[in-house]
Amino acid sequence: MNHLDLLRNEHLQLQAKNAELQRRIDVLEAENALRTAGQAGDGEGYVMTEGDNFVKRLLDTVVHLYNKDLYSDITIFVDGHQLRGHRFVLAARTDYWGDLSETDRIDFEGINYSVAQVLLKYMYTDTLDDNLGDIYILDLLSAGIQFKIATLKNRCESLLIGRLEVTNCLKVYQFAESQGVDRLREYCAEFVASKWKDFKPEHFKDMAAPLLYKILKRRSKHVLHSIISLEREDVLFLYLIENDSELGVRLNEYDDNGKLPLELALNTDRLDISKTLVDHGADVNTILPSGVSFLWKAIQEGKISVCDFLIENGADVNYTNEKTGDTLLHILAKTVLESDAIAQWANKHIEQFEVNSLDSNGRTPLIDAVDTGNEKIFNLLVNQSSIDINIKAFDQKTALEIALLDRGNLDMAEKLADTKKKVELNVSDSNAQTLYHKAVKASNFAAIQFLAIRGADVNRTDSNGSTPLHLFLNALPPHGEISPTQMDILKVLLKSGADPTLKETSSGLSFTISQVYFTILGSTPIHFAVGRGRGVLKLLLESYSSDKDLPLSVLDKEGRSPLWCALLAGNFDSAKMLLDAGADVNEKSNGPNNEQQPLLIRAIEAKRDDIARFLLDNKAIAAVTNSEGFTCLNLAVEHGLTPTVDYLCKLGANLNHPNPQTKLVPLWTALQNSDYGTAEVLVGHGCDTEGWAPSSESSLEEETLLHRAIDQCNQKAAIFLIKSGCNVNALRRLRDPMELAAATAKSGEKASHTTDNFPNLLQTPLHSCVQWGLTDVAKALISNLNCKIDSVDSDGRTPCHVAVMEKDQVTLELLLSHPDTSALSVRDRYGQTPLALAMKNRYNHAAEAICRRLPHAAVQLLAGAQVNTQNARGQTALHIAAAEDFDELCRVLLDNSADPNIFDADGNNALHSAVARGACKSTQLLLLESEVDYVATNKKRQNIMHLCANNKGIVSAEVFLTILEVHPDFPLEIPDMYGNTLFLLSFINGNAELCRMALKNGACMGVVNHHGQSVFNIDTPTKQLLFGLLDDLEREPRWAEGEQCSECDAKFTLTMRKHHCRHCGRLVCAKCSEHQMPIVKYNLAKNVRVCALCYDVLIMGADHATNVASSTPAI
Repeated sequence: MNHLDLLRNEHLQLQAKNAELQRRIDVLEAENALRTAGQAGDGEGYVMTEGDNFVKRLLDTVVHLYNKDLYSDITIFVDGHQLRGHRFVLAARTDYWGDLSETDRIDFEGINYSVAQVLLKYMYTDTLDDNLGDIYILDLLSAGIQFKIATLKNRCESLLIGRLEVTNCLKVYQFAESQGVDRLREYCAEFVASKWKDFKPEHFKDMAAPLLYKILKRRSKHVLHSIISLEREDVLFLYLIENDSELGVRLNEYDDNGKLPLELALNTDRLDISKTLVDHGADVNTILPSGVSFLWKAIQEGKISVCDFLIENGADVNYTNEKTGDTLLHILAKTVLESDAIAQWANKHIEQFEVNSLDSNGRTPLIDAVDTGNEKIFNLLVNQSSIDINIKAFDQKTALEIALLDRGNLDMAEKLADTKKKVELNVSDSNAQTLYHKAVKASNFAAIQFLAIRGADVNRTDSNGSTPLHLFLNALPPHGEISPTQMDILKVLLKSGADPTLKETSSGLSFTISQVYFTILGSTPIHFAVGRGRGVLKLLLESYSSDKDLPLSVLDKEGRSPLWCALLAGNFDSAKMLLDAGADVNEKSNGPNNEQQPLLIRAIEAKRDDIARFLLDNKAIAAVTNSEGFTCLNLAVEHGLTPTVDYLCKLGANLNHPNPQTKLVPLWTALQNSDYGTAEVLVGHGCDTEGWAPSSESSLEEETLLHRAIDQCNQKAAIFLIKSGCNVNALRRLRDPMELAAATAKSGEKASHTTDNFPNLLQTPLHSCVQWGLTDVAKALISNLNCKIDSVDSDGRTPCHVAVMEKDQVTLELLLSHPDTSALSVRDRYGQTPLALAMKNRYNHAAEAICRRLPHAAVQLLAGAQVNTQNARGQTALHIAAAEDFDELCRVLLDNSADPNIFDADGNNALHSAVARGACKSTQLLLLESEVDYVATNKKRQNIMHLCANNKGIVSAEVFLTILEVHPDFPLEIPDMYGNTLFLLSFINGNAELCRMALKNGACMGVVNHHGQSVFNIDTPTKQLLFGLLDDLEREPRWAEGEQCSECDAKFTLTMRKHHCRHCGRLVCAKCSEHQMPIVKYNLAKNVRVCALCYDVLIMGADHATNVASSTPAI
């Protein structure tokens, strides 16, 4: 039971309750009326008790009289039956029978016995069974109307209204209309309107035509469409008669759903109604809103009877859809037919259609039939004599292509090929690609086999000049395994006559082999096959006719043969197969500049060791040259192909074939390219390490590779040649007389063989590298035992002379490190040794180095040499020798009248220079063996002791002791121009050792310079040195002199006396020396004055005093 049934039951229950309430109200009203009447009659105010309630007892009595003979006074005749009744009950219900007092019988006309029983029961009991059927209710309603029982009529109407539904509404509506029950009729009309979509034609089949037409006119917006939907032809006639003058418009009018009356009729297959509509003016060729005709739609839906009807009634079979361009035949072709009926209908009317018509895409019905797989229409079309099976659609596809490639329908393809019309197997699209091309691109073996069997042209080229074989090979995976299907396709193509030697002519495709990019411009299928595995190439080679030689040397537009492509890709298996098939290992192809070059040359120029080795292993001629005359070895060296160079050397290549352009041997090419690996290979195989050649085209001299490397400052190359055993003492030479004469004539100069005209002829490599400052090369030459370091050039100079002239100290040191010192004694053409040349050029460092290496070199000075010559700083050779502590050199210079008392620009003599640099041996030599003024002062009024104090470390102490050893009474308290003594300068420079030694030798500790500085007030990071010196004092130092206190700076007067700290000796006032204590280490047992600083040191010790001083903030 659904929700609607529940609501209906609830409604019926409410109606029953309502009826019961109404009856009770009636009883109450009757009682009230009786009470009112009693009061009006006797005026006594009669009150009715419950026990004698007249109205209730009267009603109960009436109810019990039903179907009883008690008090019965009338007989009711109905449907052959008799019922007993009571006149007062019938008279109370209705006045239909008028006055019953004079009659004893009545008739219930027009109702059956069962309805009469229900009716009579209602009259007595005022109740009605709610479960009565609709028929009973309608009969009771009809009886209530007939016998004028208003309450029964109302009660039946309410029951029927509550029961209205689609199945009974129309029947109730007809009854209400016929009986004039307005309320019930309106309810039914509203129900029909609200539920109109739920009503089916069968619901109206029993409704009278006029009534139905009346309903439709009242309730329907589009009456005609509703009539057709209800399939009521009788109602249609009423409509046609009534609207005869407007049928032309009404019959072709759309409803709200965009439907035409004829369309509705055809949809329901009511051809009788459709015929009536057509006969009265409905247009069978009307174009529906969807853009199609009635016939088009009928064909799409496969309604044969409708199609026949429309054609019989003048429908246009040549209709074309404006949007798609489809004809009816296109629709038949696109429609998948489930039965043969539509196909038979099409066959019957095929003569009326244009079988080659084109839609908006240029497709024929045949193409559509193939595309949809509509075999029935396809078979019908393909057998038509006027059919053109080769028409191409706008996408350049024919029916055969769609069947063969798009749909894979070989049956249709076979039928197309077997028709009387010759099918075009070589049809091409806008890119000139045939079915063969497309089948190959799709790897469609069945299609390829189909085309091959029927003789399609397998060598037809597309717009890129590619044959199907080109495309197939291009699509294969590089160097990968190909599938059995792909191998079968290749076999079919080759068996069909695919030519593996055809060149493509455009540049539309490209391919890559081993990450090497190629264009296929002018390539043959064999070019492709070399990168597609052994099986593919083998099949191609075997497929070619055995009575013809394979043109394996054919070149693509880039000048590549198949063999070269295989080699370039590193596919040596394929290359070997090509060689076995007759390819020439020495073939020539176009190089980078379009010149013909052997493959070996191209391999080397491509820097491919592997290709070169393969070609040489397969008997390629190694002696070939390129167009410029370069041999394979020249090129291999130039490109740094060390393995190829090694292999060529082993095969006996000329190791010294000169470069055609530079005339230099391959070894120089390798060195110039810094390719020392290749250079080692060449040297290892015995190449010429000299490589004599002119330094330039116009040069009259020849030089070795070592000279050339040095001239070009290529130190690595020069060192390599030296280590490789080249002639390290080689000299340049004049060219061959014939060449020399030609060169001289060319330059316009007169030939001469003297070294004066060629000063470089006598320069050894060592001379050159020293001249150019090539230290590393010089070191390598000097380290070579065969190198002659005493060789001389055209000026008689050794490399040592050159190093001095170039002031190359590093190289000179290297030369001096050689065991052979003979070069130092060689005099040039001007009579100068290296030392003399250094002295002449005032190159003191060189002179020192030479003297250090060969001390007696100084005795070789020429007579008249100026040993006291001063440099820009006023220094003589003795100054420099003394400063560098070259005691032997100093002795030589002194022996040669060198003056030790010459002052330099700072006022320092040779002794000053020696002491200032801490040169102990030179200091001792000058003090003992010269007449030097040892107490002389410089411009700062500093003597040798002051200069000694400026040094640091142990050397200053050694020099100090040396001076005192020679001159023990040397004055230590002489101040310089600033008032600084030896001790004060030593303290300022932090020279603790010299300070202690000075104090031990009687220096004054409390001396104050011109700036008021003493060791007690000079700012130092810590007081550790001062406290240490104080703590180390072993005897009372010399007392200081002055006019003011060294601690508080108070001037001494008659009242302020001078005092000295008995511990440190400095000058202080009484206040600053108020501490008194014995000094045990001085053997002073009595209390003596000491300063505060010394007091702390003596009491706490130096370390503790230092810590206290460090923690005390500065004031």
